[in-house]
Amino acid sequence: MNTIVKLIIGLLITLSGIAWYVFHSSFEMAGLMDSLFSLKVLLSGSIGMVLILTGLLIMWVELEELKDEKLEKKTEGNKKTKKK
Repeated sequence: MNTIVKLIIGLLITLSGIAWYVFHSSFEMAGLMDSLFSLKVLLSGSIGMVLILTGLLIMWVELEELKDEKLEKKTEGNKKTKKK
């Protein structure tokens, strides 16, 4: 997959994690009872953070890949000019 596409996917995942907290009333889960209420709170509280961290990780990896590609192109250009 193209690096730019992966970078955009990472950005979208990060934004969806932020939206999980900003628009929390839109994402309310069906009401659970008794001991399952704690599980509901735990899951609904952690999903947004997992999305944010996953998105940031993907963006970080892809930005590093873009930097490496740019550096590789620059070094290949220098090698070609030295051979001439």
